[in-house]
Amino acid sequence: MSELLSAALLGTARSTPSFEGLATGELAQSVGGDPAETLLGAAALENAYRDGGVAASTRVLPAPAQDDPRLQLPPASAAHLMQLLAAKSWTLTEWFAVVAERGYRAPDHLVADLMAVARTNDIHRESILRLAGPRGQWLAAQNPDWSMLVRRSDRTDVWTHGAHQERLLWLTTMRAVNPAIALAELRRTWDSERGEHRAAFIAFLGTGLGDADSDLLEHALDDRRKEVRQQAVQLLRQLPNSAYAERMAARARAWVRVEKKPLRTRLVVNMPGSLDDSARRDGIEDVHFKNKGIRSWWLRMVVTAAPLPVWEGMIGSASGAWEIRIEDQWREVMMEAWTNATVLQRNPRWASALLHREGRTTERRVVPIVPARERLAYILSGHADSYLLGVDGAALFEGLPHPWPLDLAERVIARLEDVAGRHAETGKDLGQFSRHSHYSTLRSAETHFPFAAAPLLRAAAERTRDPGWQQAFATVAANIDHRRTVLKELE
Repeated sequence: MSELLSAALLGTARSTPSFEGLATGELAQSVGGDPAETLLGAAALENAYRDGGVAASTRVLPAPAQDDPRLQLPPASAAHLMQLLAAKSWTLTEWFAVVAERGYRAPDHLVADLMAVARTNDIHRESILRLAGPRGQWLAAQNPDWSMLVRRSDRTDVWTHGAHQERLLWLTTMRAVNPAIALAELRRTWDSERGEHRAAFIAFLGTGLGDADSDLLEHALDDRRKEVRQQAVQLLRQLPNSAYAERMAARARAWVRVEKKPLRTRLVVNMPGSLDDSARRDGIEDVHFKNKGIRSWWLRMVVTAAPLPVWEGMIGSASGAWEIRIEDQWREVMMEAWTNATVLQRNPRWASALLHREGRTTERRVVPIVPARERLAYILSGHADSYLLGVDGAALFEGLPHPWPLDLAERVIARLEDVAGRHAETGKDLGQFSRHSHYSTLRSAETHFPFAAAPLLRAAAERTRDPGWQQAFATVAANIDHRRTVLKELE
């Protein structure tokens, strides 16, 4: 009786299944156990509904969650997982990568807690959902507050019938996990959407952007709403294989040419006197921009959007483009536009050529586009020694293989020891050479150094004369050891 009575007392607050249409005796027969106890329990349930003024209703229980055949997390890792999440531990990215590689799932008793964390943890949400697996998805489907966590690719009912914010959330999520399905649904309803909604939706095509999106973006160039047209132009600039890019390439060849003469090869610009309707449709606006002149603005727009191989065909190579002579009137415009094109098209050849030409002054957006092996060679060659630990060097580390090679760790430790020695000479607690000024580098060391670097850091702590840096080196070594312990639990 206690089980039925508890269900009755919880009532509708938990949407507990109820028993409309069942007489008390029938209910008694439907539940196993002692008949007398069952009968009294059924009567208590019926009275509870009547006293609460609530009409009983029938609710079909959902099918059980799909089985998850993956290995369960080792007990030690499961015990520490919620602590790592609560602390927003810097080891989580690496931890989740190892978990995914080894095919672990969360133990059942943690799934609900993980789903609650996933609601607010933007950084690790998808990793948490993968760990929770089908059981987590089953729970999300039962709880309206967790609807944002449902990742079924076939659940298009939200897009079809949801409120605007729900549809926006669905589109955002699906562009991250399955861009093709999101694109198909958006294309299907595009022409019937309100203008302000089209403007909101198109912005999220930047996630998972690919050549398949070009047709819809091309269609958006004719939209009545200016924000939609502008956003379409911004995204089409990132698609060098699109029809839009081909039109921009044609304009680039018409407006710019290479002039070859004895002892002198240069880039010559010959701008048109006006724009045609096609150019305006492609976002080349007939207005001044930052007081740099209208034709400079036209040129900047075209060069930024034209596929970079166009210039390689004209000049011969990416490195040649950065070196070629250009009329003074147009040189700054061309260089700025080529840099923007390198970032938008994420072209590694052009990024590499610019890094080797500009070094420390290379645009920071460009540096991570240089292939990781080239950046690693650049660092190890000593070219970045003078700025490796500063903000100008931070981009060199972005996206390097994890963990970093030991020789890179040795290089960074050597630079940090040099800074520690210079700080010891100042006799100050703070300053540009203090450990506090190099917090981001030390955190990167904790996160990315190989485990073999820990003894090197302890040795550096013993060698340095600065107490603050002694503590910093020892702390980084201890945190690397902690990283190894946490990951070893997953074995």
